[in-house]
Amino acid sequence: MTQMQIGSVIRKYRKECGLTQEEMAKRLGVTTPAVNKWENGNTNPDIELLAPIARLLHISLDTLLSFQEKLTDMEIETLIRQMGDKLEKEGFEKTYEWAVQITKKYQNCNMLIWQIAVMLDAGRITGACGNPEQYDEQINAWYEMVLQDENEEIQYHAADSLFGFYLRKKNMWQQKNI
Repeated sequence: MTQMQIGSVIRKYRKECGLTQEEMAKRLGVTTPAVNKWENGNTNPDIELLAPIARLLHISLDTLLSFQEKLTDMEIETLIRQMGDKLEKEGFEKTYEWAVQITKKYQNCNMLIWQIAVMLDAGRITGACGNPEQYDEQINAWYEMVLQDENEEIQYHAADSLFGFYLRKKNMWQQKNI
């Protein structure tokens, strides 16, 4: 969910229910300007109003909060594109910090996590960061985590990436010890 889409959800379902902002406000015991501010994204409703709003609009809290367990392919693509732009403009370290936050936010989306790991792994290889070894543990952990996915295609991608990761590590170790 991008910066709380709750306002547009409220507007959509309020209109579907045939309610005006004023009618909705009366039923919830709030002011009409409060409903207007929610719908325009200026403020969000208080947490104790979420369940009454959902009931009034005949929707679940998940719908009201735009909750999705997994991201769509388009959402993943958008985040990866943002990551590429960030890598280009802000550098590896800032992008890595952003990526850690994104993987925490979408920890159930293994396709996204795998793509993030691949991009950061590639950035390490190309020398986009000062000390590539400091990122090994996290990138490896992401690959290992994605390897546990129930989707065979994602497992295959993770296994292939992990194999390449270990092969590169072995080659770097051998080169250092020559």
